[in-house]
Amino acid sequence: MKRLVLLFAGTLLVVAIATATSVTPRSRPVRAEEPLPWNGAAKESEGPQSFLDLSASAGKPVTQAQVKRAVAQAAALPEASDSSRWQFVGPSNVGGRVTDLAIDPTTSPSTVYASVGSGGVFKSTDAGDTWTPAWPERTTQAVGALARGSDGTLYAGTGEGSNPSGGGSTFMGDGLYKSSDGGASWTLSGLPDSGAFARIVVNPDNPKEVWAASAGSLTWVSSERGLYHSTDGGETWQLALAPTGDHVGAADVALMPGNPHVILASMWDHYRNNGSFYYGGKGSGLYRSTDDGKTWTRLDNSDINGSVCGWDATKTGLNQSDDLGHIGVGFAPSDPNRAYIQFATSNGPDKGFYYSNDGGQTWTCGGESGTISGGYEWVFSRLWVDPADENHLFAGNVDMRESGDGGKTWINNTAWSSAVVQPKTFALDTLHADQHAMAWDPNQPKRVYAGNDGGVYRSDSNGDQPNGQLPTNSLSTKKNWLHGTVEPWTQPYHISVSQQDARRMVIGLQDNGSSRTWTPGTEPGDLTKWNQYGGGDGFSVQVDPTNQLRYYECLQPTPPRISCGRRVDAAATGSTSSATSNFSTPPWPSNTRVEVAMPMLLDPADPDYVYVAGTSIARSGAGVVNSWTIISPPTPDDPASLPGVVPDPEINRDTYYANEFGAVTAIGPAKTTGTSTTPASTIYAGTDTGLLWKTTNADAANGSDVKWTQLGKGVLPGTWVTSIVVDPTNAEHVYASFSSYKEGDRAANVWETTDGGTTWKNISSDLPNAPVWHVTYDQANGVLYAGENLGVFESTDDGAHWYDLSAGLPNAPILDMGFSADHSALFVANYGRGVYELPLTESAGGDGSGGVGGAVPATLALSLGAPASFGAFTPGAGQDYDASTTADVLSTAGAAALSVADTSGVAAGHLVNGSFSLPQPLRAQAGSPAAGSGSALAPVSGDPLALLSWSAPVSHDPVTIALRQRIGANDALRTGSYSKTLTFTLSTTTP
Repeated sequence: MKRLVLLFAGTLLVVAIATATSVTPRSRPVRAEEPLPWNGAAKESEGPQSFLDLSASAGKPVTQAQVKRAVAQAAALPEASDSSRWQFVGPSNVGGRVTDLAIDPTTSPSTVYASVGSGGVFKSTDAGDTWTPAWPERTTQAVGALARGSDGTLYAGTGEGSNPSGGGSTFMGDGLYKSSDGGASWTLSGLPDSGAFARIVVNPDNPKEVWAASAGSLTWVSSERGLYHSTDGGETWQLALAPTGDHVGAADVALMPGNPHVILASMWDHYRNNGSFYYGGKGSGLYRSTDDGKTWTRLDNSDINGSVCGWDATKTGLNQSDDLGHIGVGFAPSDPNRAYIQFATSNGPDKGFYYSNDGGQTWTCGGESGTISGGYEWVFSRLWVDPADENHLFAGNVDMRESGDGGKTWINNTAWSSAVVQPKTFALDTLHADQHAMAWDPNQPKRVYAGNDGGVYRSDSNGDQPNGQLPTNSLSTKKNWLHGTVEPWTQPYHISVSQQDARRMVIGLQDNGSSRTWTPGTEPGDLTKWNQYGGGDGFSVQVDPTNQLRYYECLQPTPPRISCGRRVDAAATGSTSSATSNFSTPPWPSNTRVEVAMPMLLDPADPDYVYVAGTSIARSGAGVVNSWTIISPPTPDDPASLPGVVPDPEINRDTYYANEFGAVTAIGPAKTTGTSTTPASTIYAGTDTGLLWKTTNADAANGSDVKWTQLGKGVLPGTWVTSIVVDPTNAEHVYASFSSYKEGDRAANVWETTDGGTTWKNISSDLPNAPVWHVTYDQANGVLYAGENLGVFESTDDGAHWYDLSAGLPNAPILDMGFSADHSALFVANYGRGVYELPLTESAGGDGSGGVGGAVPATLALSLGAPASFGAFTPGAGQDYDASTTADVLSTAGAAALSVADTSGVAAGHLVNGSFSLPQPLRAQAGSPAAGSGSALAPVSGDPLALLSWSAPVSHDPVTIALRQRIGANDALRTGSYSKTLTFTLSTTTP
């Protein structure tokens, strides 16, 4: 027998009573906290270009308290029942960004732990072949640093601190956690306002001494940034090396082997806003301590033997300069006096590689490990030294760089940049791109693990060729790394589900191209095994809703060029033939701005037409992807263009990421305004600069004749438009979501119009205050879904109330959603853990025998009324004070019960005013027309107090809840307001 329960919290006196209603059949017990009211639209003019976890409410710097309150809001909503939990679909053979590695040598084989960029921590007990989660589902999934002490304690720093993106995704965290049971459970160790971590190091001689490099938030001024030191196993933390500016944080730290009182550490000045970033500055620097971090010396060019590296364009070396970027440091375990550093300019290319033979006191330029004409060294700047050979080292870059002579010369250890490896199988015998982590197994000579954007790889030959030789530049000889067979984490930006077979899905993945669940001519089998059909960073993907054999993909653009393609399989089974048509680039101006996650979608009325967007929107010809009509003003920074003018501080002048802000980010064609042979005439569009537009003549003969009208000026939030969904049966009914994650708006913003955009209503209500990335509308069943950083939420009353559907879903950002054709299943792109599926309850169906039938979902709904208040208490006068509130109950069950309890844990059943509480308990009773008068007034306590019961289904039974507080003549009262949050529970055992 299942027990269906809804919990709702109400508050007396000054704090408002929570109001909630549910008609979902997937509810279970959840403890409710005091919810926050919607905190309004931020008055900002721009939104972010990409998915970065950076925000605050109302345009002010974010605080950790706001983050915690948003989490509490999510917890206060009813959750999905155990019978409708999210299920992992896949893929498990792809992998995704790994930020750090740690090894437990006390097991055989050694247990390996990996921190995943936005997917938590995983562990392997079979030498990296299969991996399982070792991190709580509902804890922040972004992890940037991982370390293990000799006593077995694991330390994990949340937030990616060492590899901020140029145009992709970097999510922030909420502190440093530790585990003493191999990842089975974790507790917060401290530093909750750190933002992100770049490195954690534990003293090998003293497991209680821990160093944590807090990089700080990439945008907001987080208060706990710099190098932190703990001498009690993470119980307390002290700032050992303080930042010199609001956007300076620690980037790396290394202890001298055998003499851990000698420390090298680097600080990094880095920041980004909506459209631009700088990844270097005067706050960056290399530091050395010889007294366990009590004092530090900043090293500069006076500590360099000879001249600075010849490829250092500004010749500023280690001196303080705007050009000094991310610095990586490392000691050689076999020779403690040997140390290495490599560092970048503020915009990516190599600036210097140096070695030291005196423990980091002085430095000499070595060979160039990367490239001076390109590169993304601010993402990497990591160094790893072979524990058995001080001259054998690796340097992180797009390719893994390797040296066998102490850094004098370098080769590519991988084949990523030296050849095109297509089609990829996700089981390459050479490393994937973008190197972030490396660790040697002390129990197995020459066994080393590497972590990159493709997952975890293992080499049993020290990363070299099996014969012990360094790899050559020949692709055919690079057989030196093995990828795990089960790595169930990856980072999907977008998902599309076939409307003929829900097992056919496509996703666009961070740095792993676009993937599908089938191969041409073969039906989907094991959905954990996917295969790639497009390269680069996969973003927008589509499956033609009328023909699943036709599907699309896009990778990151190089403005004004776009990079998309269409695949057409010859048959679902049998023929393995598949034709590819690459998109041409629309005839945009040369300086067109194109968002890195460029929208690409099919017309909902006639999917032969394809839309893409940059500064302007382009629509393809019927059935072709190389003939385009531009249907909005095309000139960048023209006030008439859809994005408008991009402010100068938002213009990214980086070599590789220019012109990727100031573009259209969401397109919503209205299905009812097109036909099966003509595209929609009404289209809604949103931009990263916060503007929302509409046209009703998108099908004009000449694109230049299409007229656009701005919507909601001065009413809508004016922040990045993350999604638009148009009611498929009504072109006037539209939902839009907004966020300004990088500019300080943490408010949830979902808006609705029912008159084509003339008026708008904010329907965020009790949706947790976290960025909303995507909304999806199930029109047939009247359910709206929202994907946030905190999970998936649904509303069945146009946003008046929201309900948490996140049971079983890892707490990573939900960037996209899609339905099966019959809407019996919802699929999401969980950015960190892959694709998840939630079975949905059908509202009606046939009985299978030719008759007609219907089904009523199990439903409990409890809505609390206005706040109850006793008014003013009179000191010194003994009397009873009465107050009341109301509730509305809906139940489809044969029996239901309403109870109340004080679950606060503080003076249970008594009103409190700070540290004071009333000596006499609060009493309650309830009555309704259907349930009768109920029990007499009785004291409220920490245990449930039965108020009413129903023996039959009821619909909107009005309940009156009476509350009485006795004040004795000798009861001492403290000036101020007394209040208490109560939990009202509506439950049934016969749903």
